[in-house]
Amino acid sequence: QLLLLLRQTLQPLLGEVQRQLRARGVQTYAALLRDARDLVQRHPEVAARLRRGIDQLLVDEFQDTDALQCGLLRTLALEGDERPVLFAVGDPKQSIYGWRNADLRAFDRFRVEIEREGGEVLGLSVNFRSPPVLLEEVRRIVAPAMREEPGVQPPFEPLLAAPALADDPGFQATGRE
Repeated sequence: QLLLLLRQTLQPLLGEVQRQLRARGVQTYAALLRDARDLVQRHPEVAARLRRGIDQLLVDEFQDTDALQCGLLRTLALEGDERPVLFAVGDPKQSIYGWRNADLRAFDRFRVEIEREGGEVLGLSVNFRSPPVLLEEVRRIVAPAMREEPGVQPPFEPLLAAPALADDPGFQATGRE
């Protein structure tokens, strides 16, 4: 009840701040995303026109998206008749923007949507930088400590040394690249 009262009390102040920002032509990052999502969701013709202009859509660092960004991406890449080819690249173990609303639950839900729409989720597990001995040590230490918690912590997935590196005794011994 206290939180509800606080929200009700601060709502007029927030509204005034938003009006002043808009009057000055200033938008927050969240407002830009929200307005873009709302535009394409409320106006299907705008979404269709945008889709027609995009052949391929690459979203890098996808692990740092949130539900709002997934909503915008859904409208542009998973809805409509003419859709761009979507490439979303992200490692949930590297999600570091929780302070900016990065949401692994949204990431996980969107992955499911991609598969439901006929997309393919591929893992990237080959490491071209580290010798096998180092990757094995990481697996030995990290795997038991990394407990999966949906929406918070993904499961541990071991990295594999690139075949050329695994066969190079000099690389294994020295770790040189």
